[in-house]
Amino acid sequence: MKYWQATLGISADVSKRERALNSSLAAEQSTRPAPAGVLRFFFRRGSAKVFAKTTDIDRELWRATFGNGYKNFEYYRLIEDTVQTGFTYRYLALFDLEERPVALQPLIIADQDLATAINGRIGRAIKSIRARLPRFLYSRMLMAGCLVGDGKLGILPGVNPSFASDLLAEALQQFARSQAISLVTIKDFSPSLRSNLRPLVRGGYTRLDGFPSLHLDLNFSSVEDYMRQRLSRVTRKSFKRKLKKTAAVIPRIELEVRNDCFEMIDEIYPLYLNVAQRSDVAFEVFTKEYFLEASRRMPECVRYFIWRQNGKAIAFSFCTIWGDAIYDNDIGLDYAVAHKLNLYHLTFHDILDWALRNHLRFYETAPFNYDVKLHLGLCPDRLDLYIRHRSPVINLLLKFVAPVFAPTKSDPALRKYFRVHNGA
Repeated sequence: MKYWQATLGISADVSKRERALNSSLAAEQSTRPAPAGVLRFFFRRGSAKVFAKTTDIDRELWRATFGNGYKNFEYYRLIEDTVQTGFTYRYLALFDLEERPVALQPLIIADQDLATAINGRIGRAIKSIRARLPRFLYSRMLMAGCLVGDGKLGILPGVNPSFASDLLAEALQQFARSQAISLVTIKDFSPSLRSNLRPLVRGGYTRLDGFPSLHLDLNFSSVEDYMRQRLSRVTRKSFKRKLKKTAAVIPRIELEVRNDCFEMIDEIYPLYLNVAQRSDVAFEVFTKEYFLEASRRMPECVRYFIWRQNGKAIAFSFCTIWGDAIYDNDIGLDYAVAHKLNLYHLTFHDILDWALRNHLRFYETAPFNYDVKLHLGLCPDRLDLYIRHRSPVINLLLKFVAPVFAPTKSDPALRKYFRVHNGA
């Protein structure tokens, strides 16, 4: 605690509240009966519990660790309840030697394709091998982080992050061993956390560049101002030409923005599947229930953008609003008209225009489709991936082999961007 008071300038009053919070959580955790199936691990500097469901954990612990963002208790419960095929969810609570809560970390157990980011000649060679050996470069994997996008370790106020990371490294290894899982990944953590996560590297993890998300600071007065400031002359001219062509079509395309999708889920979900199942990179495919339940559980945070022509839905975007940021999460397109009507550029333009008119300051979007997004002036946000194999021999091999297949190395657009913006 003294370290944090000196480093962060925490007042004595705040410090007392933090101690009271931690004491209260410790008392609640110790008196609350453990749900059936909870695993417990003990180690030199603390202990850990692994819970099967979000609701097995005291709600106050969720608020203290993940309450300051939209990826909170309700978000993780939504994922747990609606995205189940191929994933098993667990929740790791870390404690110090005095049984005081230290941190909370969502976990995912998945059958992961280790070659998901590999393209070109090597990718074709892997496909050829899989024709004879279907399980080649597949592994049962334990992932710490969020299924979708960037993750974090939910550390309680006043706790030393390095101490929490040290407990995390040990707890993950013990849990992986208990589940006969060989490969452990800590997924999509911000590079700003590297100093806090040094115990992971000391514990044998290899750090890689993960798939970066992208952002755009909305310091523009209008979309026209954005195009003038952020786009090259060639890209700006092309973008305007596409928008002009789309604006001239008959019947006109109309935009509807809602915070629920109950009445039109059967229209928009096939559009989402069109894009999700066409992706070169195979990750989670959300269920219809995911979009419906998001409406029910987080109506104040979600927005459904639906573009129609002659009454028919032809494009769809699922966005999240949190604070002064809009997160453009998932897109759906009718590929029969997507190219002719320039639907991707239209959806981006309209979401940007809506965000500016609603005085939002940041636009965030998911990984992939980097070539188009980088041309549109978006900036990639580096994310770190930490991997470790329980076999010392294979883990040593990973340190040399894995960086070759990092997404920033395998994606041509990213490779070019980071070569030009070295250190960005």
